Amino acid sequence: MNKQVSKFLEFNGKNLVFLAVDGQYWIALKPICEALNVNWARQHTNLIADPIFGQLYAEQHMVGADGKVRKMVSLPEKWVYGWLISIQSASPELNQYKKLCYEVLADYFHGAITGRKELLSAKAKAQAEIDAAMNSLSPEMALRFEKATKQVNQVNAKLRALDGEVLQEERTLFTQD
Repeated sequence: MNKQVSKFLEFNGKNLVFLAVDGQYWIALKPICEALNVNWARQHTNLIADPIFGQLYAEQHMVGADGKVRKMVSLPEKWVYGWLISIQSASPELNQYKKLCYEVLADYFHGAITGRKELLSAKAKAQAEIDAAMNSLSPEMALRFEKATKQVNQVNAKLRALDGEVLQEERTLFTQD
């Protein structure tokens, strides 16, 4: 097992602790509750009782903000956001964060569904224009055009792959300094 040193990131003015284990970030949950002004004891009980999160959490040895090593109840980062949304509390800090999560989800699905339909429609119109232009070109010019189009498509494919890698690395609702 490949463990790294515990690291800190700032969230709502508090330091959160996380640890990389075998390429996966584990986030300590108690500091999140403290940053959101949520009762940790209640959330710990709820976490253990939850049919999903109760199977996913682990106690990881991490260095706290005070420099001491202790076991911290943690979840893998990709599950922390769902856990946060599942918390029931009147905490204004939590509710503000949950609103942000809902906005991120809505923006994602709006962009992934509605935005995709609009882009596909625009693409179809542009392709019709390209086809009409190709039909009016001489065979030599049509060949040059096809070759240039293939080159652009290859570059675009490489850019999409690179963008996908960047998005995978930076997709988080926490801010890291």
